[in-house]
Amino acid sequence: MTMPSTAPSRRRGLRLSALTAIAVAVAGTLLAGNVNSAEAVPPEVISRWNNELIHSNAISPGLSTSLGTGAYTITAKLYAENTGSSAINYLCTIGTGPNSDSDVTEVTLAPHSRHSIFLNVVHNYPGTGPLSFGCTKPAGTAQVRMKQVKITAVKVNTLVNQPF
Repeated sequence: MTMPSTAPSRRRGLRLSALTAIAVAVAGTLLAGNVNSAEAVPPEVISRWNNELIHSNAISPGLSTSLGTGAYTITAKLYAENTGSSAINYLCTIGTGPNSDSDVTEVTLAPHSRHSIFLNVVHNYPGTGPLSFGCTKPAGTAQVRMKQVKITAVKVNTLVNQPF
């Protein structure tokens, strides 16, 4: 009785080598088809911050700047601290220009309390355009400490912004 050999025959080795060569050629062709497509570029991050702003008047100190051409996702966060003994209606806004994309958060600050505020907006700037952030409160109310204010714009490769 003869035992089958566990070593591959020369013929089987050639057959596997031919299949491997075909697979490599097909993969190379598929990859070569992607050479001309646009590659994603790393995001550009622009961030501004202030660890404490005092909001005394009806309109807070805020941010007004410009962003370059492109698609952005923009966030702002802070916590607002009411220094007085009466509740304050507090409204913060981030926007990309008149009649454009914006986000609003409105909270009631209880006396001597603080509240977290978060805003998010996405926008595609066809050219250099405005970005603004600020908060409002009724005139004559106590000061509000705006603490740990962070505003970050991330330029992205593509942006889809639609209702759901």
